[in-house]
Amino acid sequence: MEPFTLAAVGAIALTEGIKFLYGQAGELLKGWRARKGAAEAGATAAVEDEPIRVELPPAAFQGSLQPVVVRYDALSRLEKDIKDLSKELAPYAGGFEDVDPADRGLLDRVDAMRLSLEAVLGQRLTFVGESRPTSGTPVVVGEAVIKEIEGRVAGVRARMLAGGNVSGTVRADIVRPGGEAYGVDADVIGSP
Repeated sequence: MEPFTLAAVGAIALTEGIKFLYGQAGELLKGWRARKGAAEAGATAAVEDEPIRVELPPAAFQGSLQPVVVRYDALSRLEKDIKDLSKELAPYAGGFEDVDPADRGLLDRVDAMRLSLEAVLGQRLTFVGESRPTSGTPVVVGEAVIKEIEGRVAGVRARMLAGGNVSGTVRADIVRPGGEAYGVDADVIGSP
């Protein structure tokens, strides 16, 4: 978590950012509910989801997002956290509570929501004034959970990416002789 970087963000950027994060979380959760409802009704989801444009408020965020394909696997895992954080941020998003950039508890919740949405959107969301990769920088997170490994397993395996942030983990009960496990197995991630 990086809430300490949020301490450098002004009240206006933080207020607008909270409104965006809250609204985006609501849209993602609505889409997830509709998708689950369609699956329960027997409708089949499209094999590939179309990329969508998500516009960042320039008063709140540095950079811009590339077209987004929602990572429903991440949304499935983070659904409860996003709902809980939405409830906690609602008074600030609605303007019923003032945003205080010195409130460490608030910054922790904003950062948790931001990190959750980054995992779902696959891109960084960086506030104006923060010292971190700009919004739109790819975020790749992979996890492999395996009972027994006999061959090669990687949480993330990339053959380029030319930038971004990557995190991969592997958890296994048993690694057999000849088995290999890598959190990240990559040829070129950032620019050389």
